[in-house]
Amino acid sequence: MNDQAPPASGENQPAQGRIVQQNDLRITPAEQTGPDQPARITFRQQGMSGWLDETGAWQIRREVRHNRLRCGTYETGIQLGRGSPACTGVEWLTDVGYATQLRHCNSATRLHQGSGRFSRPGNALEGVTCVRVVVRCEGTC
Repeated sequence: MNDQAPPASGENQPAQGRIVQQNDLRITPAEQTGPDQPARITFRQQGMSGWLDETGAWQIRREVRHNRLRCGTYETGIQLGRGSPACTGVEWLTDVGYATQLRHCNSATRLHQGSGRFSRPGNALEGVTCVRVVVRCEGTC
């Protein structure tokens, strides 16, 4: 069974489940996406990609693999930070914002794709050099 549950809010709620994957990624410099469009930073690694714009809007796309027969519910989200170019010693500027919540069964790999918005004063890109992509799971993980 592969049903989709409604997205979970990543802010102002206690963490549910446990973190099963976490990747700290360097972002690319801000670029203009088109006339009258906000500047945007991007991040990419095999099986995942996303962006954040200066208004705080963001999007994530990530493949998540479930290695069990029994079902588990996975959520994917991101967190913004400032650190070295290798994303070590990062100061995290936001909580994790979760955008997806999907049920996985029977060793399924599913594509998690969703979006959200961070509430940061001024330009949301200011000082951001790293993004943490987090996958958490509840149930048989």
